[in-house]
Amino acid sequence: MAPATGDVAPWSWRDRRAALDALRRGVAAQSSVDAANGVKARRILFSLGEPSGDLLAALDALDRFERAIVECDDPSVIEARRLNCLAVLDRLAANGRPRTNC
Repeated sequence: MAPATGDVAPWSWRDRRAALDALRRGVAAQSSVDAANGVKARRILFSLGEPSGDLLAALDALDRFERAIVECDDPSVIEARRLNCLAVLDRLAANGRPRTNC
């Protein structure tokens, strides 16, 4: 389980990358919404460091993706939301640390 914000020192780059990779794999395979998994995903995002434009974009993308599943949107809408969420997570992982100038 990921540490809660403020519980520990900031994660190393390797730990951060592993957490984002695990979160990305979860989103890529997700077909239903589970409250426990949603909480875990958000804890991972908040544990990565200071809030930034990318972090807020990741939270928004995750919310929109999960809402599309819950509201039984068209499969093409769900997939578009998934791809958007994955792109934001990829951007977070590629940066090494969250951007602050979004």
